[in-house]
Amino acid sequence: MNRVATAGELSASIAHEVNQPITGMVLKAGAALRLLPEGLPNAQKIRDLLTDIASAGQRAGEVVAGVRAMFKKDTNEKIPIDINRLVLRVLEIVRIERTRNGVEVQTDLADDLPDVLGDNVQLQQVVLNLVMNAIEAMQSAQSRILQIRSWKSGPGTVHVSVEDSGTGIGASDLGRIFNPLFTTKAAGMGMGLSICRSIIESHGGRIWVAAAVGRGAIFQFELPTAESLTASRDLAA
Repeated sequence: MNRVATAGELSASIAHEVNQPITGMVLKAGAALRLLPEGLPNAQKIRDLLTDIASAGQRAGEVVAGVRAMFKKDTNEKIPIDINRLVLRVLEIVRIERTRNGVEVQTDLADDLPDVLGDNVQLQQVVLNLVMNAIEAMQSAQSRILQIRSWKSGPGTVHVSVEDSGTGIGASDLGRIFNPLFTTKAAGMGMGLSICRSIIESHGGRIWVAAAVGRGAIFQFELPTAESLTASRDLAA
């Protein structure tokens, strides 16, 4: 417990310290875009790169703010979220990473999926963590396929699955993969999936993992819909 508490304090401290350089990076990238002269060789490529830098910096700032809020126990107001749009946003964020690693993305996102009620930054961080873990797990695989599905799994419940064709998770590790400070990565900290579980459970949902058919792993989570949460609160009142 001391190690977990220390990790939390350290994460909050790091989040505070890195916020200023991230802000500076975004501001300077924006200034460079404005100062970029027309007619410069490769001007459009430079403009695209600077735009990517600014976008990545803004995303990093959102993550930092989310980490600080999480460890400060802030109570951010939850809003209706389109989980399909959130998934597509994450896939755009990791576009360069998945292209560089030769990952084929297959999506099966249900139409007319009801909104969930939650913190957009925190839920985006969950999906981003699962997607990045999947990409890393497939680095040594010959076939690198990332499958993301969403559907309504029951009355008032939205279901999301992230499946990879990577090395998979050993049977002895499946039951403790979400434990704080447990990791199967050589350089991992063992906090990412633990934080994912905390976020999902704080939203009234659940998250779990299973071995995929053939090879790889399937991470899945369920969240209550915004409508079901509102109805429950009305009944409680």
